[in-house]
Amino acid sequence: MEVKDLDSPEVTETLPPPPPLEGSSVEPGKGSSGPPAEKKKVVLQAARAGYGRAGRPAQLLCNHFAVKLTNVTDVYHYNVTITPEVPKKVSREVMNKLRATYGAAEFKGKRGAYDGEKSLFTSGPLNFNQQEYPVFLDDERGPSFNPEDQGALQKKRRTTGRARDFMVRIDFAAKVNMRAIDDVLRGLPGAQLDRAQDALRVLDIVLRESASSKGYLLVRDNFFHPSLGQLGNLGEGVEAWRGFHSSIRMTKAGLTLNLDTTMTTVIKPIMVEEFLMEKLNLRGGLERMDERGWNKAKSLLKKVKVETIHMRVSRTHTITGFSPRPCKDLTFSKKLRQNPGEVEEVSVADYYWEVYKHRLKYPNAPALDVGSKKKPTYIPLELCKIIEGQRYTKALSRMQRTKQIDIGKQPPQDRRHVCEDAMAVNKYDSDELIREFGLNFNPQLLKVSARILDAPTLVFGQGRKENPRDGKWNFNNKQLMQGCNIPNWVVAVFDGRCHDGGNIAQSLVQACNKRGMRLSEPVAVEKEPQNNLHFPAEERVKQMFKLLGRSRPMFILAILPDKDSEIYVPFKKMCEVVVGVASQCMVKPRQLNDQYLGNLALKINLKLGGYNSPLGPEMTTFLGTSTVIFGMDVSHGSPGDVDSPSVAAVVASKDWPKVSGLYSARVRTQPSKMEMIEGLYEEVDGQRGGMVKELLVDFYKSYTGPPIQRKPQQIIVYRDGVSESQFDQCLDLEVTAFLKACEALESGYHPKITFIVAQKRHNTRFFPVPNSPCMNNGNVLPGTIIDKDVCHPTNYDFFLCSHAGLIGTTRPTHYHVLYNENERFTPDDLQQLTNHLCYAFARCTTAVAVAAPAAYAHIVASRFRKLIDMENGSDTASLRSSRSGGAGKPMPSIPAVKMKEKESMFFC
Repeated sequence: MEVKDLDSPEVTETLPPPPPLEGSSVEPGKGSSGPPAEKKKVVLQAARAGYGRAGRPAQLLCNHFAVKLTNVTDVYHYNVTITPEVPKKVSREVMNKLRATYGAAEFKGKRGAYDGEKSLFTSGPLNFNQQEYPVFLDDERGPSFNPEDQGALQKKRRTTGRARDFMVRIDFAAKVNMRAIDDVLRGLPGAQLDRAQDALRVLDIVLRESASSKGYLLVRDNFFHPSLGQLGNLGEGVEAWRGFHSSIRMTKAGLTLNLDTTMTTVIKPIMVEEFLMEKLNLRGGLERMDERGWNKAKSLLKKVKVETIHMRVSRTHTITGFSPRPCKDLTFSKKLRQNPGEVEEVSVADYYWEVYKHRLKYPNAPALDVGSKKKPTYIPLELCKIIEGQRYTKALSRMQRTKQIDIGKQPPQDRRHVCEDAMAVNKYDSDELIREFGLNFNPQLLKVSARILDAPTLVFGQGRKENPRDGKWNFNNKQLMQGCNIPNWVVAVFDGRCHDGGNIAQSLVQACNKRGMRLSEPVAVEKEPQNNLHFPAEERVKQMFKLLGRSRPMFILAILPDKDSEIYVPFKKMCEVVVGVASQCMVKPRQLNDQYLGNLALKINLKLGGYNSPLGPEMTTFLGTSTVIFGMDVSHGSPGDVDSPSVAAVVASKDWPKVSGLYSARVRTQPSKMEMIEGLYEEVDGQRGGMVKELLVDFYKSYTGPPIQRKPQQIIVYRDGVSESQFDQCLDLEVTAFLKACEALESGYHPKITFIVAQKRHNTRFFPVPNSPCMNNGNVLPGTIIDKDVCHPTNYDFFLCSHAGLIGTTRPTHYHVLYNENERFTPDDLQQLTNHLCYAFARCTTAVAVAAPAAYAHIVASRFRKLIDMENGSDTASLRSSRSGGAGKPMPSIPAVKMKEKESMFFC
């Protein structure tokens, strides 16, 4: 990276020493009394231990672009205070007006990069240390109707626009040393990663400011606009927009721009009545909506921005709710024009006819409230149109999700072309702000070195072995490693269209026994009575169990009407929490073939304590001493739900040395949106425990080999869902919790711990070089690993494409080795272990995208997430009063599971 000194004089020597903003670096002696105090880290992050060598070498393309930073050595950080406070979008408008008014004289012609909140960054010093500016922001919106302010109504109608006065204060805060990036990339002694991260954040703000100046919709590091591509109508008043993710990253190859195509959902810019009719599927108009429908409409429209259509100059409003009464009954006092001293009561419906000659189509519908609680302002909804470019943040319906997946499928060659054209589309080469900060981009996709790892050996029954090809294998004519015995089981048919439950059961018996299980004939096949269909789902399940109660089965097969059936969650709750019986749900497929039944057999065998196809003996040889492998994940409520608790799940292997066989699971609830897992280590009433200790005890109890290996000597953790900004928290809280849990088991017990974070939510993609041998269906081959080039220059990380990308472009999983006490594990060891574990997800016959322990933890968290959500909506929810679930509500507890020890994988 080329760095040159600024020609401008050094001015910070004479500046007072204001405290630096969070996220900014200040050079000692220059605007600071000394280096900032750093928090002492309890556990340090692991440094890279080298690079892997195993596998066949390959060359790939990556959606990163080489970046050079020139002409800028320091960026100047200024605090921005806007009075009165306004939302981020208005803040940007105020700053744009300030630049237009004062920029040439006061800002030395510099535009600067504004983050929309409290910070402004400039490529050189401004003319002042502290300054205040009055800003007059035009408001092109016209007047609105306020039933409580009729005295000024006529005056407002004659007004063509409004304006607002602001005071903007700008204070120097700090200097950000951009050379810190180059120091880290070159590996110079004393290079400070925290300061380099500060510099990177400045560059990301520059990119966002550039996108904002083009009128794009900003969502964190992503930006969207219909000019970038309207991907299609998702139905129910929602459409999909294409956009780009952009971020500057430090990599082994140098500074790069990660540019990827992405998508978001926005509300269609249509009339409010059209949106409600589409969303709520109203064919007869809004007049047919009941109270429940209006309540749902209120939730859908809250905070949505609309513009009026009945006046010459349109006005913009934000919906806060609905009027308490319909328009025809909603009245206000209006002064008489002939006699201003007198007033008359007039309805909203009559007012709009008298003043605007508009007869309301829906006089029985409530009006939109676009005011405040103290001062409501009402407008008939039929006169309001939704403004373009507003994100739709509600949960998508099943139909919308299906359409979103369909239009989001992008073959790798198409995605590669979009990324290649991204520079021209975003016009970075002609962007003045980009040039102001000295950013130069190479328009060619970065070439990276990769390796293709071999698939592991899988072991089946009767000593058969197989090495998967292209990330998959065939279970036909093979037997399970250890089949379970099910002498007593039943079939529960909840699908009214299914009349052949007995035949399905017979076919399942043949498929399971063929694969080495011992499945007897079902003792009962019960179909739900027709008159039970009108009962709530929980009652329907109870009635079915009354029919099945005489059989006392050890396994239940449930045939549901559809994938998202309301029966699923209450049925699983009854089986696992109330009764304690293993179960398997299915939806009758169009064609009940052997492959479908074979996949059912894999899940059933796991749930009843069997082994499917464990990894070969080389896994045990590699690990050496007894090892327990953990998987961890947290499931959060929907984005807008702040009351629903988060659900943390932890799984751990048992039955050493069968590390790819059975797992035990533990689950806890914790405060909403909390990502760090609280229940790993707990001290309650002087007793030390927690999920880690409980799972280590499970490992101890299940082991039947030599006593010397009964206590695991190594712990390997795969943690899903942690972002890079949370790594320090993860080390200080979760890794420390493992250390404490081991000490709680036995004083001095300290197995060696390796802690790995698996990230799937990132924007790095890899593409085969055209016509290269490392291509599968247009995607990179399973087992493709990258640990150089676009990986971090100092931290221990690697990308792994473990699965076959059948639809769209393969998303690699980004693994970060945060903590590693097992120093004998070479990079090849950890990379091959991770790749092998992607073949150990025993529910299917394909490699999965993330190591199996993390995948199991995700399933457990999702399962109990559904259970908690169901109980939150129930009057019989089991609540724990000692902890808050948000907004002062008690924390819902996780119901105790009654499954047998051998059925520890009931969640599969």
